[in-house]
Amino acid sequence: MPSYQLGSDVLLLTVDQESQGLHIHSPVWEGLHIGPVISALRVDGTEVHPESMQVEGGTEGGSDCLVLHSSCQPVPVSMVQRFTIAEHGGLLLQIELRNDSGRQVCLNHVALLRSEASQQGATRFGLSPKRVRIFDQGRHWARVRGLTEAAGSKSSEGEADALLPVRGASELCWVAYDSDSRNALLVGFTTSERWLGHVAIECSPDGTVTEWSVEFDGGDVLLQPGEGVALEEVLFLAGEDPYCLLEQYADIVKVKHGVELPPTPVTWCSWYPYRLGVTDERVLANARIAKERLQPLGFSTLLVDLGWEEEWLPCVFKENDQFPQGFAGLSEKLRELGLQLGAWSAPCTISALDPLSRDHPEWLLGSAEEKPLTRGQWFWEPHGDIYCLDTTHPGAQEWLRQNIRSLAERGIRYLKPDFFGGVLDGALRERHDKSIVAGGGCEAARIGMKILLEEMRAADPEALVLNCGGPDLPGSHQFPLLYTCADTGNTGYVGWKHLREDYGKNVAGHLFKQGRWGVLQPSCLCVGLPGTLEEARLRATATFLTGGQVDISDDLTTLPEDRWEVLLATLPPLSLPARPVDLFEPVGVISTAYEAMCRGEDKEGQELPTREESCVWHLPVSGGWDQWDLVALFNYEESPRDGGGACQITRFVVPFDRLHLDPETPYWIYEFWSGQFIGTIPGGADNPRGYVHPGDTQRLLATQSKGVLDVSFFGPGIKLLVIRPARPHPWVLGTSFHQSGGVELRDVAWDDQRNALRGTLCRPSGQRGYISVADSGREIARAEVNGRSVTPRRGSNGAVFLPVITEEDHTEWEVGWA
Repeated sequence: MPSYQLGSDVLLLTVDQESQGLHIHSPVWEGLHIGPVISALRVDGTEVHPESMQVEGGTEGGSDCLVLHSSCQPVPVSMVQRFTIAEHGGLLLQIELRNDSGRQVCLNHVALLRSEASQQGATRFGLSPKRVRIFDQGRHWARVRGLTEAAGSKSSEGEADALLPVRGASELCWVAYDSDSRNALLVGFTTSERWLGHVAIECSPDGTVTEWSVEFDGGDVLLQPGEGVALEEVLFLAGEDPYCLLEQYADIVKVKHGVELPPTPVTWCSWYPYRLGVTDERVLANARIAKERLQPLGFSTLLVDLGWEEEWLPCVFKENDQFPQGFAGLSEKLRELGLQLGAWSAPCTISALDPLSRDHPEWLLGSAEEKPLTRGQWFWEPHGDIYCLDTTHPGAQEWLRQNIRSLAERGIRYLKPDFFGGVLDGALRERHDKSIVAGGGCEAARIGMKILLEEMRAADPEALVLNCGGPDLPGSHQFPLLYTCADTGNTGYVGWKHLREDYGKNVAGHLFKQGRWGVLQPSCLCVGLPGTLEEARLRATATFLTGGQVDISDDLTTLPEDRWEVLLATLPPLSLPARPVDLFEPVGVISTAYEAMCRGEDKEGQELPTREESCVWHLPVSGGWDQWDLVALFNYEESPRDGGGACQITRFVVPFDRLHLDPETPYWIYEFWSGQFIGTIPGGADNPRGYVHPGDTQRLLATQSKGVLDVSFFGPGIKLLVIRPARPHPWVLGTSFHQSGGVELRDVAWDDQRNALRGTLCRPSGQRGYISVADSGREIARAEVNGRSVTPRRGSNGAVFLPVITEEDHTEWEVGWA
């Protein structure tokens, strides 16, 4: 029997009609081979496989396609698989099922594609498994790991060095990157209306792929006789840059679902400063300060988190005595300040202490053995068991609708429905309407999302809803704001390891979604005490370079001025995400010992083990008057110590080509947080005879090597570098006002006739800071701000610092040279 092929210059699909196996491979990537793979179902608890297949070729929408018609047994189900050439030379898989059994059947599980167990080793993602890196992600987490990363795990019985299979599963999208050949494959679901797709892989310790599948939980949905259903669609993309594949995938999904995004919001959340101690007076006190200091920078809304509900129960919608005027009175007072009120709620998390759980147990999800099914203990007071609302039940739907409508009527214009992902819990399969997917899928969650959006936007079409745990792939009734990591926690307490996991892995792995799937919220931004100033700066940098919502969660009534400087420099958001340069391909990180440097030994340092997190984020910026690059270097590690107890400094070595910088071009580098003009690279003064000593690192640049950014500093800490092409005349390096490095400036221009540099600073009145200018040591003749003479000062490497106190929203400035 014949075989059939469909493909492009990067991906090929081969169908062997005789064996009914499918193979995916690439004409440009020898190490890629997936197959043979088949489709498999579990229906009524029985494994169901295709037993006959007919293949036909053709075109669809102007693209070549292959259509596979299969009949499955032992439960009679027919399947149509349609493969089409997609954008960027990818493959799109669409599948339809039909129940041909003549009776109602229950769909338990679907493997759209699954490697056959008898063909272990046939599926591979590179010729050397140890050089393959895997991207996995979920709604609040992400990671890039080695294919064999977990191969040192011990068995549950604890046998020494017993090696277990390496297993991993990713929600919605998955990437394999072969770092030897510099090729990557992305597998991503483009829809998630009813089911929640996963890509799963299992390997032996040596990297042999033993199982690989594209699958989802069927949710025990009932199919009537003759009923046909469209399953979720899957896209395959291949290319040289794995992060570019993520961006292409996100763009395709955005266009498919017509995603429209609101302006990037700046908000305040009561949780970290007050938790359950929040009151209406505390909210108003913060609002008065926010109006004065934050509203001119885009601030709009104060959200009351958990603590406002009667008895502090997560699913109650009546205010307690901490809010004697109620939300209606509080929202009115905020409106008088030109601000809006938001509220936290966990509308699908029902406490056992709530009368609802006793009065309407039929409104709660369960399992075959227990209904309602307890899903743990509520962490906060008053604790107690919790259940999950069954949004397939008309009574539960109406209860939800009435309560969300009530919040909107009381003036709530921003809703944070937390723990919404509970409805997706695969254990919660027992529900009212079994034709709707609840536990294990997305359909019931999207019903709840529809109710929330309709009621909030009936009151205000511009009302905002934050997606906290619901399906984040765009689709019907999608929330515009996406909570994208674990809670950031109060400063000081959670530690640098937590920040590394949250920013370096979770947020870094989701940056490709910003502006495509929604407006990302990297949890709350806390910059206040008791944490250090350096921690505040790192949190602010990660939030700013995410490009999404800034959700401030400090007590503004006690925030020190040095922390206000950090906060104000983060506003307004740019709405543009940085690129995690080292997410898939780590950069060099070197440690140099103090004593060895003093002795003139170990000049090159020792390369540190590959870091699991992304430490280098890059964002090209255009300010209208200039274009430049932001590069953030995140160091989450306590500095290691040498044998004598002295700290070892950490060096980040980033080749220019990783930053898309020209190695032949000289650049000026300015560090934002310290205001240090680092100098020109390549360039600078080297010591005689190649001498190296610890004092060299005061200038941050470890070497002046051409085409390499080589920066040394102690951790934990952050360096935010503003990189501009060097000019033959004086030019702006950056300012102290905004992390962007110059978006806050307008009309910057060099006047060669007058030998002067001028521009306009756009910041609210009352701010104090400086504009930094490189001038190669020329003699300054004059300096003016708003027509008044000021005295500039010289800083590092001869930079000029022009002091500015803003009196209006637009401040004119000029510096002239002799």
